[in-house]
Amino acid sequence: MNSDLYFIGIDGGGTKCKVILQDKNGTQLGEGISGPANIMRDADLAKTSILDGVVKAIESANTLLASQNSETPATPITLSQCVVAAGLAGANISTAKAGFETWAHPFHSLHILSDLHAACVGAHNGKPGAVIIVGTGSAGAVYANGKFTDLGGHGFPIGDFSSGAWLGLKAIQHTLLCIDNIRSLDDLAKKVCAELGTSNADEIVAKCAWFSTHHYANLVPCMLPLLSEGDPQVVRIFNEGGEYLESMAQRLLGDNTYNLALIGGLSNVYVPYFSEKIRTRLQACELSPEQGAIKYAKAIYDGQ
Repeated sequence: MNSDLYFIGIDGGGTKCKVILQDKNGTQLGEGISGPANIMRDADLAKTSILDGVVKAIESANTLLASQNSETPATPITLSQCVVAAGLAGANISTAKAGFETWAHPFHSLHILSDLHAACVGAHNGKPGAVIIVGTGSAGAVYANGKFTDLGGHGFPIGDFSSGAWLGLKAIQHTLLCIDNIRSLDDLAKKVCAELGTSNADEIVAKCAWFSTHHYANLVPCMLPLLSEGDPQVVRIFNEGGEYLESMAQRLLGDNTYNLALIGGLSNVYVPYFSEKIRTRLQACELSPEQGAIKYAKAIYDGQ
């Protein structure tokens, strides 16, 4: 491997990019944080965010290298020395990925995979395994025999079942049924009305017209205490979410022997909803998505 090359791993999501820089031996030298990188929503913004994050990571690494070689100044790392591996939101859409790969970037090379795939490679340190992400959104993937297979991840509101956005939507739907006197007014509906600042159906509808996935997911914190108390409606909603994730886990694992890693802000909440058979297959993530992206790129680079 060319000793002058450095590897950069990116976990690029809908809100931010996390960037790390490693030398060829895997020693981390720098890191950076930048803006969103969903190539399906805004490819130009994603390019700006990636470049900004990479520059920050290089600057961080150069500062470290300079401090370690005070007598003999280290040669600064440049963009053209960097093999960039980017796990990006939206890269699961083939047309978005193909369009993004035409970018005349300033790096040594650029390898694109989805953020879900980067997380999967990282979670199992490049070995076969499955991953389910359940946070604001949800999706699952398995890496085996050198290829990925995805489940879910179709986006809210038509997909992303069990996610924070889905939970919030379910809570609002229930609240509107209560306001219409189709269901009895309960603690969940009262909590949602308090969070939204109104108990008027028309006003709720008007607010939701402008809601993003994050607005819906922001209702989850008011649901969790009710879940702990055994509130019937909240328990029903989480049971439905848990059933979906159990089905996804069974489909991902199949009859294979590899394990499943859970990622995302709601992953711990859903652990009790899995069957004992699935819980015995759960494992902690071995590497971060950024590290997983680098591992993926190194495998490609070494195979060339």
